[in-house]
Amino acid sequence: MTKSRLENLNDEAILDVQQQKQVLKIIASITLVVFIPLGIKNILIGEIMLGVVLLAFEISLLLEITALIYNKKSLLGHYIPLALIVMSAVLAIKIFGTLATYWLYPIIISIIFLLPRSEAIVTNFILISSAGFAAFMHQDFTVTIRYLLSLIVTTIIVHVVVGAIRNLQQELRSLLVTDAMTGAYNRHELPTILTRTLKKHPCSCIVIIDIDNFKSVNDHYGHDVGDKVIIRIVDIIRAHTSDEELLFRLGGDEFLLVVQGQEQDSVLTLMNRLNKKIRQAEYPQDLSMTISSGIAQSQPFEEIKEWMKRADLALYQSKHQGRDRTSVNVNHIEPPFELCEQGTISRASST
Repeated sequence: MTKSRLENLNDEAILDVQQQKQVLKIIASITLVVFIPLGIKNILIGEIMLGVVLLAFEISLLLEITALIYNKKSLLGHYIPLALIVMSAVLAIKIFGTLATYWLYPIIISIIFLLPRSEAIVTNFILISSAGFAAFMHQDFTVTIRYLLSLIVTTIIVHVVVGAIRNLQQELRSLLVTDAMTGAYNRHELPTILTRTLKKHPCSCIVIIDIDNFKSVNDHYGHDVGDKVIIRIVDIIRAHTSDEELLFRLGGDEFLLVVQGQEQDSVLTLMNRLNKKIRQAEYPQDLSMTISSGIAQSQPFEEIKEWMKRADLALYQSKHQGRDRTSVNVNHIEPPFELCEQGTISRASST
């Protein structure tokens, strides 16, 4: 893996956004059918506190789910409905005894699936402890211990299964967005990342990088040596770039570096430094390797493909002028549309 990760790559969610919305709608429908009648029933039979807590839980849950689905942001947070469901479960066990304990199993499983791991562990610990204490008032001690053990075992098993699913999803997400050989990002996520970069950092640059004379390395020494050369060069680039600089493999020996929030003067300095490091590095078969690159700074109202085309033209300029150098595609931008401060830029810089 590269040292920086794409946004949401580390997310603990098992489901994607669309699936989460569908699950939330199902949960809202089920709880609406179950908890509203239960709340009303408990109020009618005189268990007013339990009934009010159940209704408060359902109202808070529906408000939160509605906000998440339609406004795409939290309204109350999940702690309020979570506290209310725990309180209602403990009250139900205290009032109705063993009959109410069976509701804890679906509640515990739902909490593990829906909450981050640490929050689910804490919540279920509180729920199981409180429920055990309440059940002890209605049951024999040995029966209560067996009940608690069954809850604990269920919780552990579901945590293990959900943890395995999350780890597998993390690996699959990583394989989806990274190149298996080099660890650089692949081009699958590039359009999304470039669009996101322009929204967050209007003044940004891309650099298209090509390894000079790489075909001759494969022809004379074989693809295994060629692969080692590529990996070595990628390692050098990663070692001398920051988390804000994302490296993508476009294919073969061609790469694209996204430099977020930096103008072309700074990026030119960075590439000059990388050119020197790569030129001075050691490679298999005592090869001497260099790179050529082309820089293009973002411009207002420009399509992604045009931005990449300008970087490609700058790369062509570097190749045409003898390789082992970085060129900058310079287009004049009239104020007030200038996105970042401009300095003196060399169209081609030999290093």
